[in-house]
Amino acid sequence: MTTAGAGERMRRRRVIRIIAVLVTSALVYALVVALYAANSRTALGAPCPDAGPDGALVLSLSPERVDAVGNRIVATLDVEDFGEVADPATGLLADPLVLLVQGTAGERSVTLEPDQLPPSIALDLITEGAVEQWPFDAHRADFAIVALSVAGSGERAVPIFLCGTARVPGWTFASAELPGSDDLVVDGVPVAQVQIVASRAAATIAFGIVLLVLMIVLPVLALTVAIAVRRGRRRAEATLLSWIAAMLFATIPLRTFLPGSPPIGSWVDFLIVLWVVAGLVAALVVYVLGWMAWSAPGPAAVGEAADSPTVGGGLGDGSAAPSD
Repeated sequence: MTTAGAGERMRRRRVIRIIAVLVTSALVYALVVALYAANSRTALGAPCPDAGPDGALVLSLSPERVDAVGNRIVATLDVEDFGEVADPATGLLADPLVLLVQGTAGERSVTLEPDQLPPSIALDLITEGAVEQWPFDAHRADFAIVALSVAGSGERAVPIFLCGTARVPGWTFASAELPGSDDLVVDGVPVAQVQIVASRAAATIAFGIVLLVLMIVLPVLALTVAIAVRRGRRRAEATLLSWIAAMLFATIPLRTFLPGSPPIGSWVDFLIVLWVVAGLVAALVVYVLGWMAWSAPGPAAVGEAADSPTVGGGLGDGSAAPSD
């Protein structure tokens, strides 16, 4: 095989590798953008109608924030239609209405006064989930709502139709109706519960995975340079120590930039971040050993070598031999 033919094959392979890297990067970019665009509004149960079925009280639940660390889903509850308890003349309440919410932190009873516009009710739904499993964690909230119309000295249960939409950046929501339990019974019948599950959006998961892969690339590059210098295949330059150290100090900002800010001690810390730091420190150690072995001696070392007796002369080119 001629030298020209071998060179042509090497150039062709280099072009193929460059094209493969560019195509892979473009596909990953397109995937992340497509997942972000697909993270649209998700309905909780059903969209809110103009009027509830069979004169039911229409309540709209809108999650606003997910506190994964604090095990909370912050949401607002709005009355869209009073249904059968509305005054036909005004459309407002004719009698006081009491809303009881089970499965929420803070105030669990809200009284709506007659002939007044209903206010938005802030709810902190208690969730269960393991945020340490980021970005594959899911947080579930089970709650129940009871509406009681107070007329005179008596109370009667009012049927409820719960609906709503959710749009929280980085999260997707799903809902389901669960059978009631004996913890909350109205007129001898257990009240059905509603379950909301908040999970990370696909775009958030893809973003986090790409960022973790980029973090893994850092120690691979640093170790490649350090090993090449230690083996004497590349010249040792002290300035590269600052380059490796800069990547080491950049690891923590990259860690805090992960979407959703997973708490310290998540699985990504034990499986990835810890070993990224260890790999960069190992690269520093290997590079220092290579620099000590192959770099030229300083003036003090040259002076000491000149003053000391030598056998067979010194190195003619003034370069240093490996220390090991």
